[in-house]
Amino acid sequence: MAAPTPLLWTGGWDSTFRLLSLLLREQREVQPYYVIDSLHYRPAVPAEREAMRAIRQTLLKRHPEAAVRLADTVECRLADIDADTETMRYYERCLAIGFIGGQYEWLARYCRQHGIEGMELSIHRDDKARELLAELIGPSRDRLDPRFAGDCRYELFKSFRFPLFDMTKRQMQAEARAGGFEDLMRMTWFCHKPRHGQPCGTCNPCIYTIEEGLGERVPLSGRLRYHLRVVPRLRHWLARHPDLYMRVRGLYRRLRSGSVGAPAAGA
Repeated sequence: MAAPTPLLWTGGWDSTFRLLSLLLREQREVQPYYVIDSLHYRPAVPAEREAMRAIRQTLLKRHPEAAVRLADTVECRLADIDADTETMRYYERCLAIGFIGGQYEWLARYCRQHGIEGMELSIHRDDKARELLAELIGPSRDRLDPRFAGDCRYELFKSFRFPLFDMTKRQMQAEARAGGFEDLMRMTWFCHKPRHGQPCGTCNPCIYTIEEGLGERVPLSGRLRYHLRVVPRLRHWLARHPDLYMRVRGLYRRLRSGSVGAPAAGA
């Protein structure tokens, strides 16, 4: 029997689609992983965990034969992932080429620390990270081509597989409908900074959800905030200008470290 498929599962749309595809369509065993960030930086942690719990519970009721193939989630606190200067250096070099989220740096460290090969990431066709990796993808369309070994992008992402690399959210929705699990997909959670228990409309996942054709999943209040947003627009613009982004990022870090290291008044 094939080994369980290692999958980063957050309770979000993309990773849940992959999870259900593996369990219900491919009848594979799945070993999910979830990294718990601090609530200060990721207030959505409780909502994500609740979404995963509800999906598991519904899966057990409706598809018990598939539910037994879903292993308990391996959870790890972000603070418990070992520091790794080499991985950070690869990530910094990637940022000089194009913007990618900081989660890819610590996910790479996590895989390296635990010797995980082939961890599935649900990077899909409209992801920013896909733009960075598109020219490195191998003939299988789900792994980077080893001939790019040494390239910072390859070295950062070499532990991962990308089974959704050429799919859009709309295509996932159509396949979920055809496969009979669209209702389970509606139980997913995506917002990083919920407001009153609902998607905010201004965090990156909300913005991408709206712009990739699933805006109906964001409430009217969130869609209004999406159209009125200012800071997220600036952040999005910076993400498309890597050199300027790196300078702003460096300035922010210096200011932050200066404020942390400054002596208290009256000391």
